[in-house]
Amino acid sequence: MSLRQKTLLLIGLILVGSIALLSSSLATILLLRFAQVETQHTRRNVERARSALQAEINALDRTALDWAAWDDTYNYIETQNEGYRDRNLVDQTFLNLELNLLVLLDREETPVFARGYDFHQRQPTPVPEALLNTLFPQKIFANGLDFDRSQKGLLLLSEGILAVSARPILPSNETGPTRGILLMGQYWDRDRLAQLEQRTQLQISLYRLNSDEVPEDVARIRRQIGPVKTNGDRDRASPIFTQVLDRDTIAGYTLLDDLFGKPIVLLRVELPRDIYRQGQIALRYLIGSVLVVGLLLGGAIVLLLEKLVLRRLSHLSHEVREIGTSNDLSLRVRETGNDELSSLAHSVNGMLESLETGAKALAEERERAENLLLNILPETIVDRLKHDRSAIAESFDEVSILFADIVGFTPLSARLTPIELVDLLNLMFSTFDRLAEQFGLEKIKTIGDAYMVASGLPVPRSDHAEAMAEMALEMQAAVRRFHNEGGHTFQIRIGINTGVVVAGVIGTKKFIYDLWGDAVNVASRMESSGEPGRIQVTQATYNILKNKYILESRGTVKVKGKGEMSTYWLKGRQETNNVENIASDDYSEPPTQPTAH
Repeated sequence: MSLRQKTLLLIGLILVGSIALLSSSLATILLLRFAQVETQHTRRNVERARSALQAEINALDRTALDWAAWDDTYNYIETQNEGYRDRNLVDQTFLNLELNLLVLLDREETPVFARGYDFHQRQPTPVPEALLNTLFPQKIFANGLDFDRSQKGLLLLSEGILAVSARPILPSNETGPTRGILLMGQYWDRDRLAQLEQRTQLQISLYRLNSDEVPEDVARIRRQIGPVKTNGDRDRASPIFTQVLDRDTIAGYTLLDDLFGKPIVLLRVELPRDIYRQGQIALRYLIGSVLVVGLLLGGAIVLLLEKLVLRRLSHLSHEVREIGTSNDLSLRVRETGNDELSSLAHSVNGMLESLETGAKALAEERERAENLLLNILPETIVDRLKHDRSAIAESFDEVSILFADIVGFTPLSARLTPIELVDLLNLMFSTFDRLAEQFGLEKIKTIGDAYMVASGLPVPRSDHAEAMAEMALEMQAAVRRFHNEGGHTFQIRIGINTGVVVAGVIGTKKFIYDLWGDAVNVASRMESSGEPGRIQVTQATYNILKNKYILESRGTVKVKGKGEMSTYWLKGRQETNNVENIASDDYSEPPTQPTAH
């Protein structure tokens, strides 16, 4: 995975994780807060509905006070005249005052007037027996009929939930002894609740606590409340409960006590979940805004990273890869800006410069080492050693070997200083090396003042013997020139043989290309058994050269390890011998003065 892909993946994961975490936090905190506000709003509306219901009871109580503290009512209890009843206690009064019940009692709590009224049927109805059976045994004025005392509240009857107000009947100036009790009542049916809903803009429902036919949510709240007890403190309001009905509706609940402080009714107020929906909408907008901001921020970060880091890294990587592919260490990467990446590019260029310098030095050293190795080993053997470090050995069927030894070199060393002796030997062997290179021969080695060269290897050639003969004759001529020009009294003894040899390199250190085989030993014996200033060859070499060179039979020579052998002296070239293909015309004479090697 590339750095760009890793960066994009990391930024994407961070962005997604941050948005998810932030959304979860906002959903938890914001929606929880909106839910709390919604609950508080629901409680306030339940309280408002309860206050509206209490206001209805208070309005009924004020009406009851107007009628109870009135001289006409006060006199009617005493005289029970029909004029008062015909003028005031008529159906229109019930309609005007929205009464469902009106009862006048004397001091002995005997009904003087008692009538109910049905708004739907528009006709009077009897007073419920349960009212008289409930009201009077409870002795709502247990301590007597006080002038300033009233009783107001709810009564739960089989006919419905009845709001009542009971007032002592007094003169209009509210002085003097009371003559009885006036009681007014209103049923809280669906019609009256609808009027209340219209005024309060609330959806209000009342449910009997002793009823089994209630909605499921009311049943749950009722189970949550548990067994109801009489509220000893009638001025203390009942607690308010809330419950989410569904995604669109929430409800608030509270208990309403009866006239005697006993809970009898459960008030329910249903509200749309506008606050919570607004919270959800706000949350969606907020999360959307966070998402947009996150995407914009992530995009900006990606663009900045792409422009300031990733693209430049990609270009730098591409340029370094191209330099590596081309193997051209003279190339350089671009350095732009003044930051860490430009510093990295500068470091890369510095490294490339160092590598270029090192590579040049290494190439020079390699070339020097290869040239040195080529001075020691044949080129083909060097190529093979580069790829194979194991022993290298080859057999050659037609090879001519030459051994040469300087005669008189030991006495000469006694007359010369070591440096002069080495310079002379170097000059002479350097001349022999140029002759070997001229005739295409392979110098094998030098041992002291001895020189060994071979012809026909490592690359076989058909004129190996002729090339070796030319080498031997030129070596004689070179020694003569040294003798004549330098005044040195030494000669060279040369032996040549032709045959089968094994050539190769063995070992792992200080390589040397060497020859093995009987033909090599015989060539060495030809040199050691020869005479100074002369070239001795074997019968095998003679058979190849006899038609092109002047050879003289020496007879038989006893050779160590071989016995008697016929040998010949190589004297020179025949006049018809063409050596242009062997010797190069541009061969120059060696310098007359010794030079240090």
